[in-house]
Amino acid sequence: MIESALQFIVKCLPFIAICFLFLALLVHKRAVSAPGWILIAGYCYFEATEYLALDERFDASLVLILLALSLILAFIMLRPTLSERREEDSLYTLTKIALIAAVFYFPFAEITFLGDSLIFITAKITAILLNIFNVGVYMVPPSCIYTTDSSFHAIYRLQPITIILACTAIQGMVIFIGLIFGVKAPIRRKLKAFFVSVPVIYALNIFRDVFVSAAYFELWFGPPLDSFFIAHNVIARIFALLALIAIAYAVFKILPEALDFVDDFIAALKRSFRVHKAI
Repeated sequence: MIESALQFIVKCLPFIAICFLFLALLVHKRAVSAPGWILIAGYCYFEATEYLALDERFDASLVLILLALSLILAFIMLRPTLSERREEDSLYTLTKIALIAAVFYFPFAEITFLGDSLIFITAKITAILLNIFNVGVYMVPPSCIYTTDSSFHAIYRLQPITIILACTAIQGMVIFIGLIFGVKAPIRRKLKAFFVSVPVIYALNIFRDVFVSAAYFELWFGPPLDSFFIAHNVIARIFALLALIAIAYAVFKILPEALDFVDDFIAALKRSFRVHKAI
C-alpha cells in the first residue's frame, strides 16, 4: 500500500513541475519555476535509484547530473534580477524550453499506454529491418525481439532483446524540440531545424537498435553478452555522441538564436554566482 502510494506520488511529480513552469511563464516571474525544478530533481532521485537497482550506472549518472542541474537552476531562479536584460531573458527562455521538453517527455515516461505505444512502434520497425538484413527475428509485443535461430536459445538460454523507453531516443528528441521551439526565431527556420534533428535522431536510433540486436544475435564480438556490451555500451554510445554533436551543429547553423541562448544562459549562470558571492 505504501509502495503504491509512493509510486503514484513519483508519477505526479513531473506533472506538478510542469504546472509550476507554466505558471512562471504566465506571470513572468522566474522564481515561481523554482518549485518545479525542485520537483524535477526529486523525480530524478527516484529514477536514479531505479537505474542503480538495475545496475544501469551510465543512465543513473546522467539522471544524477540532471538532478544536480535542476537544484542549481532552482537556486538561480530565486536569485535577484540580473542587470543584463539578455541574460535575464535567457532564464525565461530556459523555463520555456524545459516546459516544452517536459510536456513531450513525461506523458510518454509516466502514462503506460503512450510509452508502450512508442516502444511497440520502435520494436516493430527494428524487427522489420533486422529481417530485411537477414537477421531472422520475430517480435512479441510490445517490446521483445527473439531470434528465429533455435540453436541460439538451446546453447545460450538468454533473454531476448527488450526495447525500453530509453531505446526510442525520446530523451534526445525532446531536448531538441524544447530548444528549437523555445527560442525566438522565424517558424520557417524552426521547422527546418526540427526536420534536420528530431526525425534524424529517431532514424539513427532505429539503426542503433538494429546494430545492437544484430551484434547480440549474430555473435559479432564474441559470446552474446560480450557482443551486446561492446555494441551497446561502447560502439553505439560513441556513435550516438558523435551524431548528436553533428546534429547540434546543424541546428545551431540553421537556428543561431539557439546558440545565442546558450551563450546568454552561460553568462547568466556566471553572473548569478558572482552576485551570490558578492552578497
